[in-house]
Amino acid sequence: MDHISVKYIGKRAEYTEGMYGTRIRFLQGESRMVPVDKARLMLKHPDVYAPGVPDAAIAVLPEVKTEDDDVQDMRDAIAIMDKGALEQYAKTHFMVDLDKRRSVENLRTEVTGLVDRFGAL
Repeated sequence: MDHISVKYIGKRAEYTEGMYGTRIRFLQGESRMVPVDKARLMLKHPDVYAPGVPDAAIAVLPEVKTEDDDVQDMRDAIAIMDKGALEQYAKTHFMVDLDKRRSVENLRTEVTGLVDRFGAL
């Protein structure tokens, strides 16, 4: 992947780029090597970015979370919920009323099944 050097010239002493989803952290006046597609978009804002020095460090882009990660995060959260939290989550996200007379493990299994069927909402 090709990179272009971009220099942050904005007002903040520290800045994390969020408009284009790169999450690159800049210090004021710092140059970073940015992927070409994102750099072209960033350089359209001359009040914030300018062409940088060519020997700048290549910015490491954070990993993009996938839907599978979201589902696994929700499964992990369900594993520690109590009865009230499970009932509230099912009601809020899936519009399902759970039978609170059932055991916590049975409720967790039911809510996990809803997440598997419909995804993490």
